[in-house]
Amino acid sequence: MEYTKEINSLKDYIDFIIGYRLDSNTECWYRGHRDDSWSLRPNIFRNQILDMPADNKVHSIRYKNFINFQDEIIEFRNQLKHKKKYNSDFNLFHYTFIGQHYGLKTPALDWSTDPLVALYFALDKYEYIEDGPFPVVYILNPSILNKYAGLVISNEDEYSDIIEPLIVDELDDEDFMKLFKDLNNTPFSPTPLAVKSNLDLNCHRISRQSGVFTLHEARHLKSPEWFARSTDFGMVLKINPQKAVEIRKHLNLLNINEETIYGIGVDSKELSQIAEKIVNKTDII
Repeated sequence: MEYTKEINSLKDYIDFIIGYRLDSNTECWYRGHRDDSWSLRPNIFRNQILDMPADNKVHSIRYKNFINFQDEIIEFRNQLKHKKKYNSDFNLFHYTFIGQHYGLKTPALDWSTDPLVALYFALDKYEYIEDGPFPVVYILNPSILNKYAGLVISNEDEYSDIIEPLIVDELDDEDFMKLFKDLNNTPFSPTPLAVKSNLDLNCHRISRQSGVFTLHEARHLKSPEWFARSTDFGMVLKINPQKAVEIRKHLNLLNINEETIYGIGVDSKELSQIAEKIVNKTDII
């Protein structure tokens, strides 16, 4: 994927983001990858394989070999309800967001409204190799993405286009089960849907990382990747790999580091342990 600009310092990065925001006058989301070859796909689909009959007939494309996502999230919710005091208004979308940040395999890809958080993830654990991969930061325009998705919200006899990030607080568990009944047949293909919550999710990682999400399904376009299908969706910044150590040090001076990003308290460890156990015992479909 082509990148728009190469970043050589923390100041260079901040100056570019400020200038871009002033020019675009739109909400922006950010995601950092320490390897430019990584795709913008949720972790649940990273080991998927084709599931097509060999009968020489025409079929809709399908994939398999991913975790039973609905069972996973319901189990996660049930365990958290017994162990922590979570808002009774939380629905399965909210638990998906929380679980995603603690290791569950979900069709949600996490982004941040904070560009410095994305830069941290682009550089975290990055090691420079000559002619090797380099860090990148994706800048997404979520409202434009949702316009391309072509989805609507229906209310009795009225329909309204989803042209802003969808607020999942207005949905319920029935909506969740309907949307994710079949991960090979959702409204989130070929273009993902940008979603977020305005509730306090009682989750350090989501709060600190200013977490927002895009929802995806198993079917996808391999080339070009969805983000590259339109320049309207956003852009990609290359981080000069030889400047990675210096920029990482400067982020640490701003207290942007592993401890503040992830949290190291008992709650954080417990949620990670719950998520890991659920992933290990949930069936693959």
